[in-house]
Amino acid sequence: MTGGNESCTAGPTSMSYLSCLTYILEEWTGVEDIGDYLSYAFYILWLLFPLVVVFVLPGVIVILFYVSILWLHIYKRKNEIKEAYSHDVWIGAREMLATIWDGHGRIWHGYELHGVENIPQGPGLVVFYHGATPVDYIYFSARLHIMKKRRCSVVADHFVFRLPG
Repeated sequence: MTGGNESCTAGPTSMSYLSCLTYILEEWTGVEDIGDYLSYAFYILWLLFPLVVVFVLPGVIVILFYVSILWLHIYKRKNEIKEAYSHDVWIGAREMLATIWDGHGRIWHGYELHGVENIPQGPGLVVFYHGATPVDYIYFSARLHIMKKRRCSVVADHFVFRLPG
């Protein structure tokens, strides 16, 4: 590879993409056997991947909490004047947040809601367990809002009301 227009596939022997990348990195850095260093880096990445996953999930949930709160505050400030003349200005905010949380539940956890046709048209009581955070209730209320256009009130532990927003 002496010219700028030549590639690793040009010439008498063609290389695989990974071999070509290793060759280019060896020339660029001046380090011989850079493949050994790359395999060590991939091993460390593979070793630490479970720790990254353990910290990414709660981080994404906390970020979604704060993005939801920020979205609601911006929406409230933007629509303060419309509130006096409109029936319910929060419809757009509810739709947006329900879509965000439903997407997160479906993509990250594979969340599905079965038996929604058994919920009565009038008042009803849904009893469920939640873990350390009320994320399952948020997924449930978001999916219920998307499917039935109904809101769900909650009786919750004091922890839920200590969440900011």
